[in-house]
Amino acid sequence: MKKILMQRAALATMMAALVGCASTENALKDASTLMEERDSEKLEPVNNLSTYASSLARFGRMLDVYKDGDPIIYMQTRNISDATNLSNPLVGAEIPGDITEMVRTAVNRIGAHIVYVPYHPDYLISQAQLGAKFGVTMPDFLITGALTEFDRAIAGAGRSNSVGIQFGGGNGKTDIGADVKRTAIYSALALDLNLVSFSTQQMVPRIQASNVVKVLNLSTENNGSLGFYGNAFGFKLEGKYLQGRHSAIRTLVDLSVLELVGKATNTPYWRCIPGGKPDPVVVENMQKAYESLAPELKLGLIQVTLRKYGQPVQVTQQLDEETKAALQAVYSERYAALGPVDVMKWKGFEPLFFGVPMAWDGTLEPATKAADASVAPAPQGGRTSQKAGT
Repeated sequence: MKKILMQRAALATMMAALVGCASTENALKDASTLMEERDSEKLEPVNNLSTYASSLARFGRMLDVYKDGDPIIYMQTRNISDATNLSNPLVGAEIPGDITEMVRTAVNRIGAHIVYVPYHPDYLISQAQLGAKFGVTMPDFLITGALTEFDRAIAGAGRSNSVGIQFGGGNGKTDIGADVKRTAIYSALALDLNLVSFSTQQMVPRIQASNVVKVLNLSTENNGSLGFYGNAFGFKLEGKYLQGRHSAIRTLVDLSVLELVGKATNTPYWRCIPGGKPDPVVVENMQKAYESLAPELKLGLIQVTLRKYGQPVQVTQQLDEETKAALQAVYSERYAALGPVDVMKWKGFEPLFFGVPMAWDGTLEPATKAADASVAPAPQGGRTSQKAGT
């Protein structure tokens, strides 16, 4: 009888303990602890910046130097959409169907010398009906284009390594094994942008950007096993990385807008990109424009460029002693390896124009100089529709 009473007392104690652990107070406490742990692990929002976002900001500062005093360039876009039809929900909507807003954001990153003009006629009409009055700004250029390529799985490869070891015998027999597998698949996305003169509705010749980016799909698998005479233990680790296609497209957009506006303004935009190389279109446009200038206009441009190097020369359009001294100082300090040059000819003026000091000089990877022999000289004759930068 005594034994039964003791068992009942123990059972009652256990039930009381269980009731106490499952109380409302403990449940609320556990919920609060769980919420704090999950909140502390939440990812915070970050700036959505591509690799070339900082290059666009540098390019804006470059225009502040090269185009100081020049009129503002106003730009607008047509709808920049998907021409591959792979944004259709019937095929999985693998890429965005409209990237116009990405292009607008990229243009707006540049700065005050390039101003984006929105086009929302329905909004303007509804506001005008309420009595609002607007001043209309007409754009100078119109950006057109589309996502033109999406080639899935253009290249892929896999590797697998296995190893197994056995030792011992009888009850001490041991097996150890390991497998490592890696599979990588590349796809490709391409974007084409062109520039249209708004006043003539004609494409500006040779002012376009066509760039492609590869997107990685990587799979990893690690296996291991350990066995002791009929008893085994194993583990498997799997991983998968799919590079974001929207993020890759934003990178394409930022680079393409930088290239497009750089060509349109005849500025050395490649100096804003780590390891950038001279754009033959810009070099040829500037060569043609410079060679078409009268001697006094060439001297004026040389003097304006020298002032960007910090030389206190006056723009007299004359090769005076002050200008000669400034040229000697700049070329001996920065371009001494070129030897004697004639700045009245393009090959002499080219390094002076494309090498104007920038605030970030020395912080990027070495870039190929504009005077590099790999840039083919432009054909003689003809005229360019772009003005020489000042």
